[in-house]
Amino acid sequence: MKYRVIEIFTSIQGEGEVIGIPSNFIRLATCNLRCVWCDTKYSWEIGTEMSIDEIIAKLDKKIKTTTITGGEPLLQNILPLAKELKSIGHKIVVETNGTIKPSEELRKIIDIFSVSPKLSNSGHKLKYDFADDWATYYKFVIVYPNKDIDEVVKFVESQSINPRKVILQPDGNRSDYINAINEIVQIVLDRGLQFRVLPQLHRIIGAR
Repeated sequence: MKYRVIEIFTSIQGEGEVIGIPSNFIRLATCNLRCVWCDTKYSWEIGTEMSIDEIIAKLDKKIKTTTITGGEPLLQNILPLAKELKSIGHKIVVETNGTIKPSEELRKIIDIFSVSPKLSNSGHKLKYDFADDWATYYKFVIVYPNKDIDEVVKFVESQSINPRKVILQPDGNRSDYINAINEIVQIVLDRGLQFRVLPQLHRIIGAR
């Protein structure tokens, strides 16, 4: 089994409910979307073919959490890789845009599905169906705070998503990143929303 890989590295998890946790990262190649604010456009490339053994050999053996990200990792069959990671005792996080539904077998293996549905600020108009709610939590990138949060509210209501599973984070390209966080915080407080507001920690500490 070969995978198209962009990079493998170790860092601190910067997003979502796993924020702050040391993790290996396996960034798989290619994506089915082209978001205008994407901060990993290099992941759209074809990458380097690697076997499971070659991938495992590059992981930091001291770290027992591994994040499979992209691009869009579910474009490739990650089940064999996930099984191997589980066999060596790893907790597995999958970061996905939510356009590809994982198989039942994969859902039983993966510990955390970090799903990032794309708002219209991404340049896409997508239709999602989360009736079969497989996401551990949902992350939304906020570029235009009032407009985007209105869109999130409608999305959450239309998909019957538990608001406590929703995380709002600012556009990582903002130069005034702290101000961007505060803008979101104020709207959430003013409107009495039950969403969580979190930064991308790696933006603050300068990690990958």
